[in-house]
Amino acid sequence: MNYLNSALVCLALCLSSALQAEEQTQWHYSLGSHDFVVEDSHTLGVNASLLLEHKTQSDILLTAALDAYIDVDVDKLDPDHIPVWFKSTYAASGELYLINPEFSLGWQFDLQGKRNTVSSVEKQAKVFPGLTANFDGQQLQAQLKAGAGYYYLEIDDDVPRTRGYDRGDFGNGTFAYTFMGSVGADVTPKLHMQVAAQTWQDEGKWLENQYRFELSYQTDFWRPNSMLVLSAEHTQYNLDHYAKVDVNSAEYLPILPWDSDTLVRLSLVIPW
Repeated sequence: MNYLNSALVCLALCLSSALQAEEQTQWHYSLGSHDFVVEDSHTLGVNASLLLEHKTQSDILLTAALDAYIDVDVDKLDPDHIPVWFKSTYAASGELYLINPEFSLGWQFDLQGKRNTVSSVEKQAKVFPGLTANFDGQQLQAQLKAGAGYYYLEIDDDVPRTRGYDRGDFGNGTFAYTFMGSVGADVTPKLHMQVAAQTWQDEGKWLENQYRFELSYQTDFWRPNSMLVLSAEHTQYNLDHYAKVDVNSAEYLPILPWDSDTLVRLSLVIPW
């Protein structure tokens, strides 16, 4: 699967729709710093993002986020790592049935990916359509999502080669299921908090678990309606899918010496 081409096509569709109705389109950009944590290793850096939200005439919400990170890569994880990496998220969502003004059922299509992280994720793509249950109260919001689609994770070759793995062992692509739950709350009129947990599974075996926390504070520091955002994203990977021998065997050596990473990020989000 060519993740980059799919991402560009999705972005083109978002931009095309946005140009047709600019008054319903919101553009933002962000600048910030981050710490990428893998076990006892901290990789600091700076980042920038471009964000787009567009509501079509048929009330379909299109969103796109492109994130670029530059690491100050002075740690021990991968001496050959190129310290520039990327994340992207594209989504389309709509309403299926409005139960009452606060509760609705809907649909959502997600395309997520990342490239070249210092934790040895060379390439990742997740393509998942799904159904959602949504609660949107005055101060509390929540969502449950269930979906099925395609999951792909490719490990960078530098570290696995030292553990006896060959190039053909680095990629794992499969049909999978995902389940997600999130809760958001307006702590004050300007301070919003959100927590979320999501899992991806393949025939009863988990592929990846992710936990997200975010605090956003509305500020006029740079421009009216700017947001100062502190977020943390912890991801756990199941590396048993790459095993060349039985995982219970004494000869089993995981493809990586770690199986999780945490991205902590502080950003200023500014309306265009």
